[in-house]
Amino acid sequence: MRVIVAENISLRRHTLWMASGQGISLAFQAIYFLLIGRTLGSYEYGAFAGVVALINALSQFSSLGMEMILVRNISRSRESFRTTWGNALQISTCGFFLVLAFALLLGRFVLKAELRPLIPYIALSDALLGKLVILSSRAFQGAGEIGETARLTALTSILRTVAALGLYLFARVTHVHATAFLWTKIYWLSSLVTAVVAFRLVAARLGWPRFEMIRLHDLTDGLSFSLSSSSVSIYNDIDKSILAGRGDLYAAGIYSAAYRIIDVASVPIYAIYTAASPHFFREGERGIAHASILANRLLGKTVPYGIAIALALFAASPLLPYCFGASFAGAVEAMRWLCLLPLIRGLHYAWGTTITGSASQWYRTATQAGAAIFNLLLNLVLIPKWSWRGAAAASLLTDGSLAAAAWVIVKYLQLREDDRSVLTETA
Repeated sequence: MRVIVAENISLRRHTLWMASGQGISLAFQAIYFLLIGRTLGSYEYGAFAGVVALINALSQFSSLGMEMILVRNISRSRESFRTTWGNALQISTCGFFLVLAFALLLGRFVLKAELRPLIPYIALSDALLGKLVILSSRAFQGAGEIGETARLTALTSILRTVAALGLYLFARVTHVHATAFLWTKIYWLSSLVTAVVAFRLVAARLGWPRFEMIRLHDLTDGLSFSLSSSSVSIYNDIDKSILAGRGDLYAAGIYSAAYRIIDVASVPIYAIYTAASPHFFREGERGIAHASILANRLLGKTVPYGIAIALALFAASPLLPYCFGASFAGAVEAMRWLCLLPLIRGLHYAWGTTITGSASQWYRTATQAGAAIFNLLLNLVLIPKWSWRGAAAASLLTDGSLAAAAWVIVKYLQLREDDRSVLTETA
């Protein structure tokens, strides 16, 4: 009983830390959006968002999933930190150069010529520097120092907002038309500062990396995590790249703006499951039934939030043109299409994290890879016919099918675990 109470207190404290960090992050993300929307306009913002989506899909492979290996290994054994941290840094650095090369090659086929110069700056920001910040956050998360994870989350948004403010003031003072290319040349600097701060914090609080031979077990598990993350990025973002690649930058801009607000609205749900990840790994060691109990308890909090935020997003959508400028008028309808996504995400986060914490990650990876392929096919069929509305329909269908698949796998694993328990008792 004392262990359960202690776990509940720890989970509550970690969730509050993440919520506070995410709360600050949300406030600055709102300011960031206002500044960038009014500075770039829907057309230039669409160009920027399309390239970011492409890089995000590829950058999930740059670390080979070592961010989740950090959480798993450190949450189970603090002594494993230095070696796992060193492995993560080695893999991520080498992975960045591969991602950059592939992005430049792929960009020649899927992006218009005027968008390709954005690739090196965004890749440096998100596939290398941003990845270092994520690794640092996950290291603190695995060590149970959620306060540091929350601070890094907030710092990322604060510095990005400062960079956006700099561009906004520059454009206002000089009367220069801000372009996506100009923004990317500033954008990466905020990631550089955050990465330096993150690395120094990890070195000071947790220790310096130790560079040793990487274990095959970590590589194979890490690959499953990276495939999972890449799949998530594909079914969340590839529609923006397709819209931008077709030259429909206005549609890419309004759809990306609406989708970004949906992402922001989903942050509290994501924060709960991020804070709970170490608890899922510990409960999962005891069996999927224990992890499912934790998931059901968290669903009692996230489902009501998902319903409330869907209603709020639908009602508040007419405010978008007033916030971001008249060029974003089309985002009103886009946000009404997408307002159910936070609720649906809460479901597949719960069941997916249950699978990750208690069984082979490959089960979850399989569902997410299937969702990515399903989403890509839907977008290729629907976007040419219905532009961003086709992308919105594909997103809703994909997230719904992902939630259903995760639930089915959890039930299957529970039945298998029950059968094994019966056989053990019989023997």
